[in-house]
Amino acid sequence: MRLKKKTKPNIIKTIKRLSLITPLIFTLQSALASEDDTSDSSLELTRQQTAKTTSELSLLPDIFEYPATFFEQYTPQNAMDMIKRLPGFSFDRGSNARGFGGNAGNVLIDGSRPTSKSGGLRGALSRISAAQVEKIEILRGGVNTGDASGHAVVANVIRVKGLQQGTWAAKLRRAPDNSYLPNLEAALSTTLGDWETSFDLDIGGRPGYRTAAIENLDSDNLLTSSADEKFRDSGRWLFINGEGATQFADGDLVINGRVGGDVWRGDTHRNMFNTPITDSSSPDEFWLLDEKNTFKMVELGIDWTQKIQDWKWHIIALGLVNDRNYQYSFHEEILSAQTVSDDYFNQKRLKTEGIIRTTLGYAASSAFTPEFGIEIANNKLNTSANETDNGLLVPVDGSDVVVEEWRGELFATFNYEVDKYLSLEGGITAEFSQITVSGDSNQSQNFNFIKPRVSATYKINNSTTLTLEGEHSVGQLNFNDFASSTEASDDSSTLGNPDLKPDQKTEVAATYDWSFSERGSIKVRVFYQWRSDILEQIILETNDSNEESDDINQGLGNAGDAEFWGATTELNLPLDYIMPNALLELSYKYNDSQFYDAIIATDRTINDYTPNWTKFNFRQDFINQKFAWGAEYWGNFKDTNYRVDEIQTFGANKRLRLFIETTRYFGLKTQLEVTHLNTGRYTRSRYFYQSDRGGAFDGSEISHRQRKPEVKLSFWGTF
Repeated sequence: MRLKKKTKPNIIKTIKRLSLITPLIFTLQSALASEDDTSDSSLELTRQQTAKTTSELSLLPDIFEYPATFFEQYTPQNAMDMIKRLPGFSFDRGSNARGFGGNAGNVLIDGSRPTSKSGGLRGALSRISAAQVEKIEILRGGVNTGDASGHAVVANVIRVKGLQQGTWAAKLRRAPDNSYLPNLEAALSTTLGDWETSFDLDIGGRPGYRTAAIENLDSDNLLTSSADEKFRDSGRWLFINGEGATQFADGDLVINGRVGGDVWRGDTHRNMFNTPITDSSSPDEFWLLDEKNTFKMVELGIDWTQKIQDWKWHIIALGLVNDRNYQYSFHEEILSAQTVSDDYFNQKRLKTEGIIRTTLGYAASSAFTPEFGIEIANNKLNTSANETDNGLLVPVDGSDVVVEEWRGELFATFNYEVDKYLSLEGGITAEFSQITVSGDSNQSQNFNFIKPRVSATYKINNSTTLTLEGEHSVGQLNFNDFASSTEASDDSSTLGNPDLKPDQKTEVAATYDWSFSERGSIKVRVFYQWRSDILEQIILETNDSNEESDDINQGLGNAGDAEFWGATTELNLPLDYIMPNALLELSYKYNDSQFYDAIIATDRTINDYTPNWTKFNFRQDFINQKFAWGAEYWGNFKDTNYRVDEIQTFGANKRLRLFIETTRYFGLKTQLEVTHLNTGRYTRSRYFYQSDRGGAFDGSEISHRQRKPEVKLSFWGTF
């Protein structure tokens, strides 16, 4: 039986923290407002507004245009580099959830979303060379954002037609153990008959290395054993992408394709000591863990658009196949007892996805622009696993399952410019789905959801907007959670749960966006969420549970209701008054939550978020010298996650990345960067409890991990 308790969140501390934002905003506004009238005309920023009278041009335009010449001072190599340099714009790559409609990022390409899913929005932008970009538009207030619904500010990359050009990049990465792996990227855009085409290749690898000192403590916090650990990993990949666009059946046809795969390997060597470690200590036992994860995929997407008088008809079809195989071998020797054990585990996962989506949207100039559509998707995961212990086959309960989902959505969205100050954007979606599970577990569930969304953007003046949002959304289940899995390095397993259902959340949010100069801006967003059926680790009941066993079955399950709130502040601060052509980008996130935990019969925070996080990017360009340098800073953090019988925390120190780059030599862009310049120090802690977290404390394992500086040398050029 699941215990329930209604509680009111204690958000006094949160309100106090958020109240600090208001004086910060007005302090900056007072100090920097004068820059609105003294912006640098050399930026060549063109502002335009369609269907507006001359008297309305003093208001914040709905469309800003940044021509390609604006970005030349930063020597970008592709459209992604240019997106990063947009003043006051925060890139959102979207999600990779199943389906197509709910995954939109906040960047369009020629007015539409990329059809490809697996490569992601970042990958699609990286494949567009800087020479192909004619301009980038910034759309505000939901103007023509049917393909990016839910975003108040959207960037639209407009490409040059008929351009033939090739770009390449060569990179070399070095890990702290002096292992090296190269990476080669190449892209070509050209016209083949009636087709505008582009192709790109990405082949290479990435090495990694870290060390760790591990302490095992008893319930009295006394050292019982210790260990030193070395972890080496590497990733190697090959991906090929292609795109072709042409006129077909009185419309525009785009075909996207992607094929490739990657192989990840990880080797962990741990020496364990029953006494404190000294220079002369010999291990009492050791173990070796060799892991390998192989991934192969193929994807094909078709996108067709036709104008029918004042309407735009859009059809998308997409098919995706992912084949993943994970395996590990675990070897352990207890030297004092002269015992040896070997364990082997293998899990195969084959995933397929098919999507058909069609929309009909009003495309004429109008204050009210609706869009209607339907999406049908099929997703299927076939997973199986086997394990051997010293050569003997060990059953893995709940590991061989087939999960299939049929899902349909009917939706309508709209943009409405109420007047020259206020615009509304929103919609409603009806979702119908069926999830069936077969194999080791058998289950069938039907779900129906209504998902409304609305946002209002008010233009306070020519540089400031305020956006209010409200939305009810439904999460997507990870099919992997329906099957059992194991974690060798933690000596833990998770049972699959065929009874999972999607979590839901209702969110209200407010966003204040102020551009105080051409490159300077501040954006503050505050939100509050009411979540239901959240997914947490819970005790699972099984039909074959052994009541005499001390082991408990744990896995992901719907644990109850929670509340989640927070704020994000982003500041772009030009430093020209002290450092010419320098820009500082600051980001701070604060989150908190409250959830009633039935295991410990009290409130706690939920899993899978970082309470406080600070980041900044600094860059200074010496344009005449064709040289730039910069740094990226990540603040310290600490995450907490709750399993049934343990609490895990993971944190890190303040870390720094430094780079220098130049375009002075051989017509190439050259960059040298060092990550973990000050050595990254991470601490992973596991706190154990008898039976479950409601039982007595039973000891801990503290792992002090260290990543020394990692170096990457990169060259970019054209052909």
